[in-house]
Amino acid sequence: MNMNAESKQNRHVVIISIDGMANYYLQDPNVRMPNVRRLIGSGVVAAGMESVFPTATWAIHSSMVTGTYPRKHGVLGNWTVERPKHRVGEFFGDRMYDQPDVLRCETWYDAAKRAGWTTASICWPVTRGAKNIDFNIPEFYEQELFDSLCTASYWEELKATGLPMERYGEWSRDHARGPMQDWLTTEIAKYTIRIHRPNLLQLHYLLPDSLQHDYGIRSKEAYWSLEYVDERIGDVLKALEDNDLHDMTDVFVVSDHGFVDTTKTFYPNVLFRQKGWFNTEQPGRSQVIAVSNGGSGFVYVLEEDPDRRAALVAEVRQTLQRAEGVGRLFEQEQFPALGLPAPGELDTFRPDFAFEADMDSFVHFGHEGDEVIRPLTKFKGMHGYLPQRDELKAIFVAAGPSIQAGVTLPEIRLVDIAPTIARLIGVELGSADGSALDQIWKEEMQLGKLYSAQR
Repeated sequence: MNMNAESKQNRHVVIISIDGMANYYLQDPNVRMPNVRRLIGSGVVAAGMESVFPTATWAIHSSMVTGTYPRKHGVLGNWTVERPKHRVGEFFGDRMYDQPDVLRCETWYDAAKRAGWTTASICWPVTRGAKNIDFNIPEFYEQELFDSLCTASYWEELKATGLPMERYGEWSRDHARGPMQDWLTTEIAKYTIRIHRPNLLQLHYLLPDSLQHDYGIRSKEAYWSLEYVDERIGDVLKALEDNDLHDMTDVFVVSDHGFVDTTKTFYPNVLFRQKGWFNTEQPGRSQVIAVSNGGSGFVYVLEEDPDRRAALVAEVRQTLQRAEGVGRLFEQEQFPALGLPAPGELDTFRPDFAFEADMDSFVHFGHEGDEVIRPLTKFKGMHGYLPQRDELKAIFVAAGPSIQAGVTLPEIRLVDIAPTIARLIGVELGSADGSALDQIWKEEMQLGKLYSAQR
């Protein structure tokens, strides 16, 4: 299904992810996003988009690019426990794992390379060491990771332009300088469009997520962050126009999850410590440990003796069922319905229990102190809860030469995006759980006509 050289040169796709933009913002008159609204007017918007559980960035972006649920692609959350090594597995910040070692399904950028396309990625989660991204800057937070693990020639090329690449890590970590980080992402995208003209470009903006964590939903800071990111999207669209790519580029603007306000913090490891199950000196050697994915958590029973383990699982279940702060508790038999691995699947990272916190609570890793539930929270806004909740619904917008104008889709699933992108590339993702949104194509661009030459 490889495209010929001429058709490849004239096909481009840009995917922009806005971290933390809830679908309810599209109906909010206080949100000024003229560039996104212009795309909606000339293209397609979904009434809403159901994300995946947990509604945490690293799991979601893995589902986004593969069209599969975490059960299949393998990245279960921002944090897990890696059972064989008795350590917390940190996907957040791409600090621990290379993409080929943890992401188990074909992505849209893998499919693009299979079709002979050039690929670029800026600040996208779970891309460290990705073999099929030609120009790659993963989502890191430490400068040393940027300096050592981005595409080396690309990184040096960007430094030579005078862009402040040496500040990317610092600006990524510091929410107060988050606008500079998203500005730098945009400047890199503009340069990459002008010089390299990749067939597929994916980029990820962080500011709305950061400022909603700090100030809460519908705060003045949240509204400003959305307007700021919209301006940066306008810069990317102008770069396409300035480089004669606008008429051959399909643009997708999506988000990963919505947000709710939080007022309390739940500390499951304090509860487990009080039960004598949590090892404060060596947390990975605990009998029971919880990790947070924001508004939800995973609980691991690490006791290895079969009889003691069975008794402990029963006691942990009872403890969680009674715990203030646990809104809904899920056992392994319920995991497949959540998109999580069933017993016998992904044994390295699969928890024994998953839970959704009360909707006003944030789940914290910490084990210090005596209060399991505490008023106030580190974050004023949070995500991680069940994706079926309206507050957690994400956005989907698409416009371009292949896409109809003035169409509103019913609610879609986040896992539908990757099969749709693959159709534009002219290939199929065999492992996808989602379905291509074939109703968005212009009549003259129906797949049988559009891709007949490629097949």
